This record gives sequence, structure tokens and C-alpha cells, in this order.
Amino acid sequence: MVFAASRRDGGAGTGAARLGGGARGARGGRAALKPGAKGWEADAAARATLVAAGYPEYLHAFGHHVGRTAHDGATVLGPQWERYGESINGVIQEGNVFAIELGVSVPGYGYIGCEENVVVTGSGADYLSTPQEALWLV
Repeated sequence: MVFAASRRDGGAGTGAARLGGGARGARGGRAALKPGAKGWEADAAARATLVAAGYPEYLHAFGHHVGRTAHDGATVLGPQWERYGESINGVIQEGNVFAIELGVSVPGYGYIGCEENVVVTGSGADYLSTPQEALWLV
């Protein structure tokens, strides 16, 4: 799912490029979602990919475990910041389901955010549905 706010004049026509930057960051973090990894490692991979693409560092966790409730206290895919405590040190296991969410804030344009659900397998993480790759303008 992608949320976007955009300038009405279309600006530099870069909405799709910004979506691509967020999606690249999400793919970088998803690649690190493997059994045995810690939550902060997936966040670090997503964060590094996004920043390397020239976008500012986001100010939240990359994702969270999906259980009976969205934020049920299990492993958080977040940075090593005090506010996340020990939740980021949880070990990712096969069968875990995570919501991975990454966004790009662009001054003068708004915010473009991607959120997808994935399940951890023995070799990585698979999307639970077809990920959105095109920008929907509503």
C-alpha cells in the first residue's frame, strides 16, 4: 500500500522516482529479513539503502511483527535507538510475519510511503501479496 501527497502542478514529475527510492529501501531491508537476524539488522539495511539512494533518513522503525494485534510486543525492525529498548534485539524466525513500512518525505511534494506484509521463510522473506510498484494518484 502506498500513500502519497503531491503538489498539484506535478513538480518535477518525480513521484514515481521517490516511490522507487522508498521501494529500494524496503527491498534492502527485506533482503536482510532472514532467520537468525536481529530486528535492528533489517532496519539498518533498509536505512542504508534509502540513504545511499540520496533520501533523508526516516525517523521511525522499518517495520514490526504482525500478530494478534499490529504492535503486539514482538520483534521490532527498528534502529538502535533508546525508545525501542530491547524489542529490536529479537531474533527473526522462519514463519514470522512483518509489516515493512518505509517512506520518503520530500519538502514541497509531501510524503510517499510503502507498507507491505511479508512472511519470513528459510531463505528470506516473501511478500504476502503483490507489492505495489506504481504510484497511484488520487
